[in-house]
Amino acid sequence: MRFLNEEKILSKLVGILDNNSEWLGIPKGYLMECAGYSVASEIINRFDLGIDDKVLIFCGTGNNGGDGFVVARHLSSFGIKSKVILLGRPEKIRSEEALLNWNIISKSLIYSIEIQVINDSTDVVSLGVLLDQDHNFKIIIDAMLGTGIKGKIREPISTAIEFIDELGTHQNIPIVSVDVPSGLNPDTGEVIDKAVKSDLVLSFHRNKKGMEVDGEYIKEIVIKSIGIPEEANLFVGKGDLLPTLKKRGVDYHKGDFGKMLVIGGSKNYSGAPAFCSLAGISFGLDLVITFVPSVIADILRSYSPNMIVRAHPGDWLSLEAYNELEQLIDWANAIIIGPGMGEDEESEKLLVKILTKFKEDNKQFVLDADAIKLSKNHHELLYGQNCIITPHEGELNIFSGVELPAYDQIGSRAEKVQNLAKKLDLTLLVKGPYDYISNGKQTKINKTGCPEMSIGGTGDVLAGLCASFLATDNDLFQSACSAAFLNGYIGEYCKFKLGSRFSAIDMIKNLDNVLKKIEDN
Repeated sequence: MRFLNEEKILSKLVGILDNNSEWLGIPKGYLMECAGYSVASEIINRFDLGIDDKVLIFCGTGNNGGDGFVVARHLSSFGIKSKVILLGRPEKIRSEEALLNWNIISKSLIYSIEIQVINDSTDVVSLGVLLDQDHNFKIIIDAMLGTGIKGKIREPISTAIEFIDELGTHQNIPIVSVDVPSGLNPDTGEVIDKAVKSDLVLSFHRNKKGMEVDGEYIKEIVIKSIGIPEEANLFVGKGDLLPTLKKRGVDYHKGDFGKMLVIGGSKNYSGAPAFCSLAGISFGLDLVITFVPSVIADILRSYSPNMIVRAHPGDWLSLEAYNELEQLIDWANAIIIGPGMGEDEESEKLLVKILTKFKEDNKQFVLDADAIKLSKNHHELLYGQNCIITPHEGELNIFSGVELPAYDQIGSRAEKVQNLAKKLDLTLLVKGPYDYISNGKQTKINKTGCPEMSIGGTGDVLAGLCASFLATDNDLFQSACSAAFLNGYIGEYCKFKLGSRFSAIDMIKNLDNVLKKIEDN
């Protein structure tokens, strides 16, 4: 089966794939190298460039400019000279990969590549004199702005765009844009301010969702591979996690950064709802409320002074608890139901009532542990809900009757998970040595984790992380992918730091250390 069926993708997905490729061991510099080489070889072949011809390359200070530096270097290897125009100061070059290639072309390749740094719009206009004097410039390459375009274009790039468009119109010099025409939003096709009018766009990996041949800004699009493997899309990686790690705004108030409700627990199980809640607290959510039967309420309070525990009389949660729960459900923006809940008949009646309310109110929730088993006869209540279900293989079989192939039979196992997610129209996160995540349209596999995580409580931490990502404004599929990746990575971290004998509490205690490590890197 194919795991990415779209012909076009959003530009942010390319950034995710870049980071995931790096996670797989492919340095970003390799991707930049492939990008630059693919552009250089395409224009040499297409425009029949010879050793007397020159190429004018306009570069920004981001990775799009870095691609332009690599283009100049590869043109040099074919014996073709170029002039690189850097629009901005060299110290503003933003990535190590781009800076490495800038240093190569500006310090070492001084015979085949001429460099000019432009900080002022008036310097752009003076380039017209150069072209009047030297008629060997046959191609202009636009490598100024990539996929992150927002708002009004700043100088000197604004004037450079006007200059390039003028050359294309009046001097009939072909304009080639690297990945996207500078100034055009690749996701919508909009030009808010101004954009380069390209004769040819060499788009990397796949075409962007908003880019069409329109005759004005784009006359032709050619897709070029830059070495991103299928695994970068198939396996969850750092690229999936980073965009979901949201930050608080300066004007946030208590409750704006996530309100989680955990519903579960019984006289037999106090740890499961506690682990879910503590994961949310350690993640940094503003408020986490845990609703349990009174028999275990004080046990949960003893875990941490940060625990806010609401209790209903009894050994199990029953339908009588619904009126009190109703207000808490309205309050929360992400809910976990099921950890330690048990399979009592009264708990099933409560679950049915709660699922009905979730459906009516369009709530986001995680169905976990015992609630999965109790839902086996209530698929109609789950269909189309904003729900992540987190079963292991055995729970999935009880819930659906579906038996899965072995965890490493990737194609067949992924197909079964995706078909079930599609049938139920919700998000499945099937736990195992590899976690399989699907919403029926997209399917990903998480490989982080270690055998030492096959202990009590790690699945509860995972459920808490799923709800934490939901509570901080991520969609269901993103939340499930990020939670699976982070949960497994915390386990790997604990094994490295603490040895093979660690607990769910150890994982919770090290959550912040792992997040810092990932963000710092």
